[in-house]
Amino acid sequence: MRLEEYVARLDARYDEDVRMPWCHATGPGYHTRVPEGARAHQTREAADYAIALLRLGRTGRAAEVLSALVDLQVTDPLAAHYGIWGWFMEEPPEQMRPADWNWADFIGVRLAQVLAVHDAQLAPDLRGRVRAALHHAAMSIFRRNVDPGYTNIAVMGAVTTAAAAEILGGTVPEAPDTKLLLDFARRRLRTVLALHDEAGGFTEYNSPAYGRVVLEELERAALIVTDPGVRAVAEQLRERTWAALAERFHPGTGQLAGPMSRAYHDWLQPVLAEYLQAQTGAPVVLREETAKAAPRMPLLVPPLPCPPAIAERFGALPSVPFQVRTRFGAETAGTSWLTEDACLGSADEEFAWVQRRPLLGYWRTPDDPAVVLRARMLLNGHDLSAAWCRQHQDGPRVLSAWWLSYDSGDFHPALDKPAGSVFHIDDLRLSITVRGRGVKVRELRDGVFALYAGDRQAVVHTVPAEFLGLTRTWRAVEEEDEARAEVRLYAGPSTAVDFHQARLRAAFALELVTASAAPRIAPLTGEQDAAGRICWSWDALTVSTPVDPTPFGR
Repeated sequence: MRLEEYVARLDARYDEDVRMPWCHATGPGYHTRVPEGARAHQTREAADYAIALLRLGRTGRAAEVLSALVDLQVTDPLAAHYGIWGWFMEEPPEQMRPADWNWADFIGVRLAQVLAVHDAQLAPDLRGRVRAALHHAAMSIFRRNVDPGYTNIAVMGAVTTAAAAEILGGTVPEAPDTKLLLDFARRRLRTVLALHDEAGGFTEYNSPAYGRVVLEELERAALIVTDPGVRAVAEQLRERTWAALAERFHPGTGQLAGPMSRAYHDWLQPVLAEYLQAQTGAPVVLREETAKAAPRMPLLVPPLPCPPAIAERFGALPSVPFQVRTRFGAETAGTSWLTEDACLGSADEEFAWVQRRPLLGYWRTPDDPAVVLRARMLLNGHDLSAAWCRQHQDGPRVLSAWWLSYDSGDFHPALDKPAGSVFHIDDLRLSITVRGRGVKVRELRDGVFALYAGDRQAVVHTVPAEFLGLTRTWRAVEEEDEARAEVRLYAGPSTAVDFHQARLRAAFALELVTASAAPRIAPLTGEQDAAGRICWSWDALTVSTPVDPTPFGR
């Protein structure tokens, strides 16, 4: 989208009385209490709007927006939410559930860009107010000091504090010693780099959402930070981020092969797809529905080219078929299998948060550039963070076994923990779903299902599952543009379940093969051992899961 078109769209939604564009509120089910679809005013969108206005030379409107934005920051150093903003003007941080501390980073780094690039366009009084806001955001980031495994925020906060150190200098009377912030930024980036190199990958692995965020912030560092130490490490991180995206890019479908640590959508969105195309020549063909539904934005940070040696990988697989196995930080590893028209990936161990994709595949059909295959544990219709799986993959075959945890949240792993780990269940199901045009499902034989589209099928091998002492069998379900094999572990009147006692015994095996291939006939078995584990086996693949629920993350 051209900058002028983007600004015109926000102009059409501009509320003169509050000096910000309005929107229909959306949320992930946590942090905000603003109702879905309500008319509201986003702080991050306002910051982007201000940058776009300044780039077009519209300083008057930009000044209005920036003035409104800095008014919404918590500036009392003794306040619980010092230095941050709410997601929406209508909901200050103290009213959120809970507040999102990342907004010091997301808004702060944009204010740093305003000051570094457009300082001369601001009136002296406004310039001072924006600098004070950047100072508060930088100190909030410094105080919080996130773990380097929180990759996108760790990088964004480092860029914000480095830029703040250079921009503020002695211009803000209460600003700390700028050397403190600059040293913090340098050490933060070095720590992120060291963690990646020691573990063999990013903790926030293979994320289409945050891979792009990290690249944008490293490009922003090149734009607004002059310190040689920060810039050198930022460039090393930029190359590693590109390499991680290239490693699992599937040219045949134009998607990233699974698994994914942080994802908000099942298909690549236009912003990332167009960015990859422009920087690498990647053959991304957007699905028609995705292209129509997803918003576009212009690039507000000048992009840097993908390193040429890495860009070549986006055009073709190193071999056919191709399998890659990667460590994702210290906690887990993942395997991805890619061939001309299909890909399948899985994490060795992961939980089922809505932003996770522990088992994810795609294949191309004559009717759809990429149908998507996912495994999910759904509680009352949403992804359950308290569910875990362990998986063993070899090529296009995966064995997946599941259990439940306590001391976990519901929508979010930490932000909405029910008291006593008691969950209220109307419906709980484990589902393997294929979505896209022309998808179908059929039961091939007892407990074996084919999810098919075009010239391929995902064959799902199952055994009856057990939950709360009841045995449940799998079934085939077909709806418009979705087919699935699923087991309904519970369906009925709402019941309170203490997850300390929520025993689950569930597993399936999956093979992604051509439509004409004969499915394997190996049995799927699960035997309990003396150590309190269920040892699952299928066609030379093995995993084990706990008999009893476990503390979340342990």
